[in-house]
Amino acid sequence: MSKAKKEGGVAAKLGALIESGDHRAARAEAARLLAEPSVAEADRAAAAAALESLQPERAAVLVGLACVVAAVLITARVLLG
Repeated sequence: MSKAKKEGGVAAKLGALIESGDHRAARAEAARLLAEPSVAEADRAAAAAALESLQPERAAVLVGLACVVAAVLITARVLLG
């Protein structure tokens, strides 16, 4: 029996990686699971959910982009007078 199955399955393993802050490993493991054809459907769903949870919210990305644009405009105005 694999370590993931002993500890609660793929969802638990991916959840533990995300909770620990190891998003790169969680993303890689989820992508590996989705690419492997022999993975059970429940494990595929857990992998897809993990990948979805790692995506940044669109509103946060837009706010960040707006702040970068504002910073560039303020810097240009200060430097150009």
